[in-house]
Amino acid sequence: AGDIVPITSRENGTVLAIHADNTQSVSRGQILVDIDPVKARVAVAGAEAELAKTVRSVRAKFARVEEARAQIAATQVTLMQAESDLRRRTAARESVSQEDLLHAQDAVSSAQARIKVAEGGLNQALAEVEGTKVADNPEVMAAIANLRQASTVIAHMQLAAPVGGGIAQRTVQVGQQIAPGTPLMAVVPLHSVWIDANFKEGQLEDMRIGQPVTIEADVYGGDVVFHGKVAGFGA
Repeated sequence: AGDIVPITSRENGTVLAIHADNTQSVSRGQILVDIDPVKARVAVAGAEAELAKTVRSVRAKFARVEEARAQIAATQVTLMQAESDLRRRTAARESVSQEDLLHAQDAVSSAQARIKVAEGGLNQALAEVEGTKVADNPEVMAAIANLRQASTVIAHMQLAAPVGGGIAQRTVQVGQQIAPGTPLMAVVPLHSVWIDANFKEGQLEDMRIGQPVTIEADVYGGDVVFHGKVAGFGA
C-alpha cells in the first residue's frame, strides 16, 4: 500500500490537455492537466482595467483636495477685499449712500458664506483620502486584491504533480467540464510504500515494533527476498 495524493481542480473549467496516464511515472512539479484559461485571462484583463480606473479616480480625489484648498485661499482674498471696502465705506458713511454701504456688507457676507462652502468641500474631499497615499488607498488596495485573485485563478489553470510518483485512478477526459474538487487522477509516491500483512490475533504474541522482517512476493517468487521491519500495528 501507499499514500494516494488526489489531483483536483480549484476552479471550474474545460480540460484542454492531459499529460499523464495510469502507470506513468511523474516528477514533482510536472504538469498533469491543462484547463482552458480563456475566461481566467478575461477576468485578469478586467481586473487590470478596474485597477487603472480606480487609480485615476483616487488621483482625482487628491486633486479635488488641492482644488478646494485653492478655492478657500482665493475666497479668503475676496473676503479681505470686501472687509477692507466695507471699512472704508463705513468710515466715510456721511459721503456714501446707504445702498452702497449695504452692497459692501452683502459682499462680506457672501465671501464668508463661500468660505464655509469651500471648507465643507475640503472636509468632504479629505474624508476620502486623508491619511493615505494613492498606493495604500482602500479603494486601490481592493482593486489590487481583485487583480491578485484573478491572477491566482490563471495559475490554477495548470495542475502540477505535488509529489513524484506513479499515476493511478485517472478518470478525467479531454473536453470534460470539471468543477472544483472533482477527482481527476491520483499520484502514488512509490518511494514511500508499505506492506499490509494480515495476521490472526494468536500470531501477534511475539511481534514487536522495529523487529526485522523478510518478505517474499508471489509475483517474484522465493528467489527475491525483501527486507524491512515492523512499522506498527493497526489500531
